[in-house]
Amino acid sequence: MLCGRSEPPKSASKKLSKGEKEKLKKEEAEQKLREEEEARLQAEREEAARKEKEKEEAEERRRLENEERKKRKGQLDELESLWQSHYNTLLEEQAEKRRKDRLIGELTGIMETTPDDELTDKMKSQYKQTLRDLQELLQEKLDLASHDVFLKATELQNSETLNLQEIVTKGDITLCVWGNLSKNPRIKSHEFEGTGFTFEIPRILTLTDCGVRVLFTKYDHFSEHSISYEPRYKQPVSVAPPEEPKEEEPEEGKEKEEEEKQNEEDGVSREETQDVMAALNALEEEAAEEEENKDEEQKEEDDEPLEEDFEVKTPEPEEFDDFDGDEDAIDLRANHVLGGVFFFNLINLPPQPRNVENWVITQVVEPPALSYIEYVADTAPTSQTPDAKKMDEHKEKEKPPIGVTVRLPEQVYFSEEPQIVRWDYDQKVWTLDGFSDHKFDEEKRILSFKTAYFGAMSLIQDSHSNMPFQSWEIRPRGTNHAQMTIIAAVVEVDIQIKDDLCCLSAPDDKPELQHLINQWYPVHTLIKKMKAAGLNLFPACDSAKFVNIQNKNPITEEHMYQQMSLVSSSVAFSWSKWNADVSEPKKEKIIIQTAEHLVDEPLMEEDWSLWLVTKKRTTKLRMTEFDENFSEDHAEGTEFNADMYHMAMELVSDDAKERIRNTSHKFVYGVYTMLKSTKILTYS
Repeated sequence: MLCGRSEPPKSASKKLSKGEKEKLKKEEAEQKLREEEEARLQAEREEAARKEKEKEEAEERRRLENEERKKRKGQLDELESLWQSHYNTLLEEQAEKRRKDRLIGELTGIMETTPDDELTDKMKSQYKQTLRDLQELLQEKLDLASHDVFLKATELQNSETLNLQEIVTKGDITLCVWGNLSKNPRIKSHEFEGTGFTFEIPRILTLTDCGVRVLFTKYDHFSEHSISYEPRYKQPVSVAPPEEPKEEEPEEGKEKEEEEKQNEEDGVSREETQDVMAALNALEEEAAEEEENKDEEQKEEDDEPLEEDFEVKTPEPEEFDDFDGDEDAIDLRANHVLGGVFFFNLINLPPQPRNVENWVITQVVEPPALSYIEYVADTAPTSQTPDAKKMDEHKEKEKPPIGVTVRLPEQVYFSEEPQIVRWDYDQKVWTLDGFSDHKFDEEKRILSFKTAYFGAMSLIQDSHSNMPFQSWEIRPRGTNHAQMTIIAAVVEVDIQIKDDLCCLSAPDDKPELQHLINQWYPVHTLIKKMKAAGLNLFPACDSAKFVNIQNKNPITEEHMYQQMSLVSSSVAFSWSKWNADVSEPKKEKIIIQTAEHLVDEPLMEEDWSLWLVTKKRTTKLRMTEFDENFSEDHAEGTEFNADMYHMAMELVSDDAKERIRNTSHKFVYGVYTMLKSTKILTYS
């Protein structure tokens, strides 16, 4: 049975009183106010939450933006750092280059001035390798600086030609770059203003993304690596002794017969030999007594030194092999580079920066290096065709030789027309190959030519163009001061010597040599600078192979330079025409003019006297320089002396002797070094 809850009975509706209605309204109003307040508070809370959220979002955005900005700045800084590390400016590269150049100069100076006996083969090898490493590093830095300029081609673009045109000079290098940005086929040539260098631009290059780098350096780091740089000493040929003929072995039968025969002969001769030996023993006893007496006499004589014991043996003259290189290869024993080297290179233009809205986009090339374009001029003759269109197409593809005009270096004296040469990296030689149409304007000092190749180039000249000398003189100008004058084949030179310093005082009328005139340097430094300026008066060990000289005894020549330097504060010396006329197979005699000279003024003809010098003695001759016939008769009242120094000290005045005694060792060394370097006794 189901049970359910009964509903209460509904009460009848009760009418509210006025007070109850007001109370109810009041409650409803309060309820409404509470709901509105809650809604307002809820809205405020939501607004506050929204603002807080927006604030957090704004802070998050700012944080993210800051992080992005920092990240972007870091990336830009990293890119800038990478850029700067790879593409340094030319000035920065030049500063580093100067430091390396000083190291190279110091190392080269050590190798040139240190005597050979103080440098072992191992030391020479180490020095040369270090020198080679420094030179390669220096060239890498210069190439990197050149690459940096090409990277900024659009930034450095010329407003008139719309091409890259830039020239930078610093120290002993000049960098010239041209970049083809306009692709203008009407361009025929370009001149780097102020450098005197002009090159033609073939049509095929006017339509190419290319550039030209011309880098002038006042040094030459190529020649010393040439196969023709070192002297070619002729190796002695060893003659093998003749082989002794082999004796034929006798047959056994013959051997037995000879043995039997020999035994018979020995039996007969043994008795005779005993008689002879007895007689010989008696004679030997008598001879021994005589020999003992002779030995005692000889011992007394041997105790006295012979003149020959003091003589220095004259060395055999060195012989040198001929250069066996190609016909166009340059022999650097006969020629030398002047004015340094210039690089004439055809380069691929690297990617240029592009502006995109507010960004500059640059393609980074790794590794940063110059990209060379191989260009070899066409040698085959062009075919003729009547079709004008085909002719134009052919011209666009044609590779003609490049016309070049170059001005000679300002501080180099060329005594003859220079030759243009190119470095062959494979053969390691300077070569004449690839050049044509040479023209030389001597007055303007401009050389024009056409080349089939780009590459490293230089100007060369005959190393012996000023040899042999016509005459020479060295005269005192005071204590520890002398002047050497050499009238060479082309030019007349005056060199002042004070202590261990010297300077070039003439020729003073040549603009190319003004940087050397009256500038004092150590002797070896001046010699190096004169050779670099084109004044080569300093024979090499093998120069006699290329110049006709007076072949004199080297020991006598060396001693004369030493003794001349000892008395050069008081005694003048000069060339004599008779030196060449003394014809003796061994060339043991040297004729020289001498004069005491204590006043700083030119000497008169009658002041000079002739001395005859050999390895063993020095004699003052009775004859003069202007006699018609040569005579070895000595001057009256004089005797021969063992050497020039004692002859001078015997003949000069007391004042001259006093000046000689006061001469400093530095001055003696300076004069001796200059005399030995010019070899005036044999190269005049």
